[in-house]
Amino acid sequence: MTTATSSSTATTSTPPALQRLRAFHARAAARGPGVAALLALGGPPAGVAAEPVPAAVLTDGARLAARARAEWRALASGQRDDDLGVTTSVLHALAHGEVHEGVHEGVHGGMHDVVQGSAVPGPRRPAHDGRTFSAHVAAFERGRVLRVLNFHNTPPSRREALRAELAAFSARHRLWTPAELAAVTAGGAWPDDPRPGALVVFYEGYATSASVAAPVCDELGISAWFAVCTGFVDAPAAEQELFARSHSIGLVAEDLAGPRLAMTWDEVADLAERHAVLPHTASHAGIEETPTDEDLQREVLDPAQRLRALTGATPAAFAWLHGSGPGMSARHDDAVRAAGYPHLLSATRVTRP
Repeated sequence: MTTATSSSTATTSTPPALQRLRAFHARAAARGPGVAALLALGGPPAGVAAEPVPAAVLTDGARLAARARAEWRALASGQRDDDLGVTTSVLHALAHGEVHEGVHEGVHGGMHDVVQGSAVPGPRRPAHDGRTFSAHVAAFERGRVLRVLNFHNTPPSRREALRAELAAFSARHRLWTPAELAAVTAGGAWPDDPRPGALVVFYEGYATSASVAAPVCDELGISAWFAVCTGFVDAPAAEQELFARSHSIGLVAEDLAGPRLAMTWDEVADLAERHAVLPHTASHAGIEETPTDEDLQREVLDPAQRLRALTGATPAAFAWLHGSGPGMSARHDDAVRAAGYPHLLSATRVTRP
């Protein structure tokens, strides 16, 4: 007779690092709660001398680097250092533990899931290429790390849960403005705050980002970042469900209850007076979906021009679908630079294009 393994036993036998990775994906699939990320901060332009990094930032970065190595040993000791997908997964597991489970405070086993003797591989790409795992760890060790809490749907039923989550996150972190991010990446002074730097980002441009998320942020005094798909906002209200379902923009039941799924351009302009608004392409597109010059004009250049005309300022950043970063396509990198974006947000890094 075979005895089934209980779910509690199965969970107990699963390494904590893998539990954290599973929890990350479960949280992302739920779409309502915030999903944590750890981004390596790009350095200043070549030839620019950077201001000293505060001691508290260096201490935090060294701790994160040690934890990142531990997660690698536990999850990916046999994987390539230049496998960006693996790097992303390891950092996602670490970010979930840091932000949602308090692993650094001794919860959920802390460092006990380290596989002793497993080495973190050395770089296999040129030293200037920041896509390797070792390059991310090296950035953390220099204190160049930024925490991010990402949101998608924010339906009215989750308003109080969202408020509680944002209140707790903002109490533990210094939420950077575009000017503060630009100062650090340009080599300038860091914000005068001992708390770790962080961003709160709301993606896609849902109507509830304007009607639910923004008012909650305003109540809490939070400066948030809204990454908007400009084509979603442009679509007639009657066609927004088609647009969303055709461009991998996830919907929840409450999204369908209102007159619009996407915010209006008036709401975008209103948000830009208090928060950072940036393009998440026009059509929720990735690098692989924009092969032609016409595609790049529509998805990268036109959104910058549209927001610049609307707000009177160049958007503080740009973000591809899937969190693609620089160095994957020279043509796409050139388009981001040509559009004038000062930063590119990816799944694991924030850099100057």
